Amino acid sequence: MSRRVRRIGWPIAAAAATLVFALARLAGNPRFYFADDTQLGSFGQWWQLGDLLRQGRLPLLEPSAWQAGNYLAEGQWALLNPLNWLIALGARACEDPVVFATVVKIAFLVLMTMGVYLLARSFTAARPWAALAAVLVPLCGFTVYMDAASWSTGLFNSALLPWVWWALRRAVEASRSPIPYLVASYVLITFGYIFGVIVLVGVLVESLVRAVWMRDRGRIVRSLLASVWGAAWTVVVYLPGILTAPVTDRGSFVVRNWFFLNADLTDLAGAAGPTFTGTIRTWDGEVRAPEGVLEKGVMLWTGEVTDAPLVYIAWLLPFALLVLPMSRAALRRCIPLLAIGSAALVAVLAPSHMGPIRWPLRFIPYLALALLVLLAVAATRTKWGELSARRMRWTVALIAVLALVNLGNVPLDWRGIVATAVAQLALLWAIRRVATRPWREDARRFALVAGALGVTAVTVALQIVAMPATPLPGGAVPTVGEMRQVLSEADGESYGDAMVVGRASAGAGDPASWRERLLANLWYLSDTDVSNLYTVLPYSEFVQDFCMDLRGETCGDGLSTLWSVDESTGERVSDLMGVSTVIAMRATYRDQPEPPAGWHLAEAGEHTWLFRRDEVLPAAGGVVWSGEGTEVSELEATDTSVSFRVDSVGSDGRVVLSRLDYPGYAVDGAAKAEPVRDWLLTVDVSGAAPGDVVTVRFLPPGLPLLAGAALLGVLTAAGWLVARRLRPQGLSRPRGAAPTSPAATRTRG
Repeated sequence: MSRRVRRIGWPIAAAAATLVFALARLAGNPRFYFADDTQLGSFGQWWQLGDLLRQGRLPLLEPSAWQAGNYLAEGQWALLNPLNWLIALGARACEDPVVFATVVKIAFLVLMTMGVYLLARSFTAARPWAALAAVLVPLCGFTVYMDAASWSTGLFNSALLPWVWWALRRAVEASRSPIPYLVASYVLITFGYIFGVIVLVGVLVESLVRAVWMRDRGRIVRSLLASVWGAAWTVVVYLPGILTAPVTDRGSFVVRNWFFLNADLTDLAGAAGPTFTGTIRTWDGEVRAPEGVLEKGVMLWTGEVTDAPLVYIAWLLPFALLVLPMSRAALRRCIPLLAIGSAALVAVLAPSHMGPIRWPLRFIPYLALALLVLLAVAATRTKWGELSARRMRWTVALIAVLALVNLGNVPLDWRGIVATAVAQLALLWAIRRVATRPWREDARRFALVAGALGVTAVTVALQIVAMPATPLPGGAVPTVGEMRQVLSEADGESYGDAMVVGRASAGAGDPASWRERLLANLWYLSDTDVSNLYTVLPYSEFVQDFCMDLRGETCGDGLSTLWSVDESTGERVSDLMGVSTVIAMRATYRDQPEPPAGWHLAEAGEHTWLFRRDEVLPAAGGVVWSGEGTEVSELEATDTSVSFRVDSVGSDGRVVLSRLDYPGYAVDGAAKAEPVRDWLLTVDVSGAAPGDVVTVRFLPPGLPLLAGAALLGVLTAAGWLVARRLRPQGLSRPRGAAPTSPAATRTRG
């Protein structure tokens, strides 16, 4: 092949293969990429953000969203991410959420493929082997069945990390333009998903340590600049959540191993089995602690083994013995891969709960990235026509040992384990046949890579037949137009703020149920503000009061709490929240609940009871109660501030606002008081005089630090670009040092 065809053809072929494999999943399940957190979290979030962007707004706080409304602290709203803005605007313009999510997910899988290809090439992998690694990395079992199917931000991170790593090597080691790194790392960090950022920290630390070891001043400076840039934006994205954590379920630091979405070494023995499940447990099972809470913010589940190959990395892993050992020079070049791969392996085997870092199996896509790029580099330097019988025998032994370990670990899966081992032995025989052919080395390499892609297609087909969908739950989510009709105010009648009580997910597989209620962040599509939204920062006291989970579902006592009278104020909790509409799920409340005075049953549906107040209350955010003898007049209320005039001050100077008492609130003209019910924002005006104006304002906690970090990031990027412009050849190297560009030693392929 001509050089130009090789240069363009292999990455295009890799991208095309990824596209075909990703589309093939739809044959097994047309909603494959629209499960669980994508349908309940991501799409509604994108839609709401897109709607606000069309109005020229970025959300900071939404009182009516309650525990889900602290958007900057939530992080994964990615408010500072331009790529997320494009996704959000696309979601707002799309009628079919399933189609839109599918297009976005597949686009990121292809993006991942291209990033892996560039990264492998930077480590001097030949083009065919780089293309093979680029196809295999997005087929990692966790990426396919968890991130691509459900956890959108996890997919976005693992898709961008290869680009960031490639751009960092390009900027630091080859002294090329830092702009690709600055852009890619900014997008990765501002998606707000911590696992990719943790891996990026590892990559930066490895780069800096290696530069110091080599005493290369230029690399040291460039590594430091790259690290400061990344650290600055990490502070901007994550500090609000950290400072908000004390009032949320993320505020405790618990280190425990409850064998939840983490692996052990016997599980990883099945990393070459495309249908091997291991012993990974997730949400399939019963909660063993009262209300699911063992300690603050910790859920204890005893589910069955998850029916998905979550530990699967690639079918060809046992064949690594054919390309090992590597030369000392090649090993030195691959030190970053060895370091990140080792760290990812340790992380995957870590305890299931380590404070806010939970479910460490989410690191396995990064382990797959390091392993498969390393194998591509090793395969590039292997003389396939000279494969020794010793390597073949050791590979046979490894396949046998892995099969025995897997049989001992999951004996009921013996058919799949034995079939996988037999197939791998047959492939080993085929490799031997190709290796003994009197072909040129490039023809032999082409045959091996083409054959590997064919085998990969077979493994994808097997997965589609055996495991056509993610084990995570789905639903019959309708089109955007149909969801817009739920609690619609098109007739001019306002429902006020609303709340859903009971098991809202009941009947989610019945399309008719979606005419009566939505779920989690899909409530953003309704005209009515509903508090039962998705959050990763559940407000602890609020959650305990309503026994509410991350997706807004409450226990049966949620309704009695909502309609109960608060002892401190003498007001109903629903009035203190400004709730005017209640949707009670029939799956939880078989008999019609009896509403209190001032409420009536508006509609008895097939799945829900719809209750409304006789008179609609103002939306959440304003003043809802004042103490005995204290009177105030509300002057103005916005999402982030409330101002009121003190008319009189009595024996009880408390004023309650229908807002969660988040860190970041400041009071001018009065003082903050202990929150009513431990979660309602309360102001003490005892020290104020009649006529005084009190202003309650919310700003993200640590705002000066956020501004300083953002400024530091901008100055770092500007300084780097200016320094490079002043020194076009990059910052200084030690005298006599050879160029360190990855391209300088790149292998032709």
